[in-house]
Amino acid sequence: MGNIARGLTIAMIITPQKNGTYKVEITDWQSRMFRDLVKELKSFIANENNPLVNRLYPVAYQNDEIANSEYTSLTYEDLYQSHLAALGILEDISEIAEVSEDTLLRIMQAVNILRLVLGTRLGICDEEDFSEITEDHPDHNLWLIYHLLGEILSIIVDSVGN
Repeated sequence: MGNIARGLTIAMIITPQKNGTYKVEITDWQSRMFRDLVKELKSFIANENNPLVNRLYPVAYQNDEIANSEYTSLTYEDLYQSHLAALGILEDISEIAEVSEDTLLRIMQAVNILRLVLGTRLGICDEEDFSEITEDHPDHNLWLIYHLLGEILSIIVDSVGN
């Protein structure tokens, strides 16, 4: 990820506070990136049949269409509302200085949602090596965002784990 943005802070900074909350610091460009990604995602997240959001609404029963349809009818609305709530927090993150652990976990959920959709858009499966994505690749910037979101997830996990 070497030259993502020369001279810019790349990572979200999360500092545990003595009162059990977490101080969250992100740059202005990260805040804009989150708002733009969330806005774009909200425009099509409600469509469970959109291939970009397949990973957000997983198939529970691979070999039983009827059972899976029942599962979907029972869980879809809750999943959809949970996704929207998490994305809403991330959309407003620039206005948040300190958060509870629960809110930090919702931020992590939202970052993961973005990363899952972006990974689907990029065609990422499991355990593939994408080290050869060059700056002239048409999806180069999306790859950088994908890796940044992964780094932010790692930072949040490390912060909550301490």
